[in-house]
Amino acid sequence: MTRRSKFYHRCLYPCVDFVLASLFACCSPYVTNAVAEGQGHTPQEFLNLLTASPFLAGAALVAVPVILRHVGFYHKRNLQRVGNALKQILSFAVYYLCGIGLYLALEETSAYYSLLLLVNLLGISLVVFLRYLLVRWYYLHSSRAEELRRQIILAGTAEAMEKGWASLPEYWTRNFNVVGRIEPGEGNEALVQKLIEEHSVNGLYVFGGLAAHHVFENVIYQCEVQGIDVNMVLGNRMGTSLRADINEVGDARMLVLCSTPVCSWSRAIKALMDRIVALIILLCSSPLWVVAAVGIKLSDPKGPVFFRQRRSGVYGRVFHMWKFRSMYVDAEARLEEVKAKYGNEMNGPIFKLTNDPRIFKFGHFIRKTSIDELPQLLNILSGDMSIVGPRPLPVYETEAFPRIEHRRRLSVKPGLTCFWQIEDRSDNGDFDNMVNKDLRYIDEWSLWLDVKLFFRTIPAVLFRKGAK
Repeated sequence: MTRRSKFYHRCLYPCVDFVLASLFACCSPYVTNAVAEGQGHTPQEFLNLLTASPFLAGAALVAVPVILRHVGFYHKRNLQRVGNALKQILSFAVYYLCGIGLYLALEETSAYYSLLLLVNLLGISLVVFLRYLLVRWYYLHSSRAEELRRQIILAGTAEAMEKGWASLPEYWTRNFNVVGRIEPGEGNEALVQKLIEEHSVNGLYVFGGLAAHHVFENVIYQCEVQGIDVNMVLGNRMGTSLRADINEVGDARMLVLCSTPVCSWSRAIKALMDRIVALIILLCSSPLWVVAAVGIKLSDPKGPVFFRQRRSGVYGRVFHMWKFRSMYVDAEARLEEVKAKYGNEMNGPIFKLTNDPRIFKFGHFIRKTSIDELPQLLNILSGDMSIVGPRPLPVYETEAFPRIEHRRRLSVKPGLTCFWQIEDRSDNGDFDNMVNKDLRYIDEWSLWLDVKLFFRTIPAVLFRKGAK
């Protein structure tokens, strides 16, 4: 994203949408009265939200660009496809409608006031969508005008430049004129300076990943000191999940390449909600703890009630995960024997067996009902786990990962439930399928995704989907 794109993304479009929402809020009483008359109702006293409830109206208007940014409306310089934009505005409307519903539930309001709020929601959604269409039309139209195109230089090997430039979307590349291509070699500085002065170049795009920075270091410095934007095009090997940012520590600047959810208010809220939800479930499920303890002692009185095992946490940090014991006390010692005799229903390093002889009768019950997982609420309260996240695997299974790419599932805090536990669980023995679903969670993470997965887990547990 160029500096100009960042300006649009962070400042201009949100400010424009805020102004448009404010203007419509001023006009909404006229629209509301017209709607009321059209439905056969007598228009009530003229009510302007901005003067009647300035603080409430101000907060609601400020929330417009905040929610739109949250649903991704300002990404891709607001040039996303029309269908995607409609989905994002619909998501915005749902969030806003929930806020209006909460307000109406807490406050006694007239039917006219409720209609006014609804008109504001529909009107603001409409004007924002029309603004998006206007911006999109302008850029797609003006990008064909020669005088508005930006003059740029490409740098890299011939193959890297050809493939890299061709992989970029056409609507974006139409904004540029490529006035020169620079390949590795001596004497590039003189050629670059000539191109800069003759064509008023304002951008350099370097293909070949981070390694190309060293190859074209002099050319990059040459552009930097003249105020010309330098864009390092990352290689395809780095994957689409990678995000780049700049971190400043003292006088040093660091390029940060991150493929996990960044630290944000959403992450802080997730950590707080994890503990609140875990505490609530812990208190509500306390009778089941007593039932489980009694059942385990009656089934196998020689062993403890709880089972503690070393599991791999975030970035592989080892922690002790708690469960209600569902196997005989010599279960871990017999693992290799059981593998040799009965095989493994999972491919890869994970071991799963439907009728595992190491499980006692009551153990099968608490596994099918997921009661054996309840002690992990203590791990959540201690901060080792989360409600939603990839399941923590035993350390010996993590060490046996066949590919280093599988370790990216360790880059977030493990949890009680995730996509695989809901959609497949033990019904699918494909290890790669499990990892792909965990990586999907990491790449798509949001608070709303956590909420959806949490509520999808409830019927999966109640109906014992895939539980063995």
